[in-house]
Amino acid sequence: MPNEPLSGLRILVVEDVASMRSLVVKLLGRLGCEDVFEAADSETAWHHLKRHQFDAVLLDYELTSDDGVSLARRVRSDKALVNRHVPIILLTAHDEAPIVEAAGKAGVDACLVKPVMPDRLGQRILEAVKHRRAMNGLPPGTTEVSWTD
Repeated sequence: MPNEPLSGLRILVVEDVASMRSLVVKLLGRLGCEDVFEAADSETAWHHLKRHQFDAVLLDYELTSDDGVSLARRVRSDKALVNRHVPIILLTAHDEAPIVEAAGKAGVDACLVKPVMPDRLGQRILEAVKHRRAMNGLPPGTTEVSWTD
């Protein structure tokens, strides 16, 4: 794919359903992201978050052991965590207002309803990364995604 808007980004995908996690990882690869970490539960995600710096986290709302909002809250509240300010995008099958509101209060940057479309996924990631970079005084990087396949 000539347009690789996510090239150079390191992304953590937290999804307990293996087929959905595999699909998201594959979509990220097609968008140019080759540095992807995977977690099937919140504890594995926490392990990665403590050891690696990420450009974005894609976080499922409904995890078997926990929910994504709780994990996002934990990330934002840990002052010693290097990823405390990482962009978090909540992937969910639910778009009900209370869930979106709770996600926002927990520090989630964006919500994306499953099933995810490749261009929408890429655009949400870039928007969240651009916003966080601006908050830290860094250049925005790539700003557009076009899916050609």
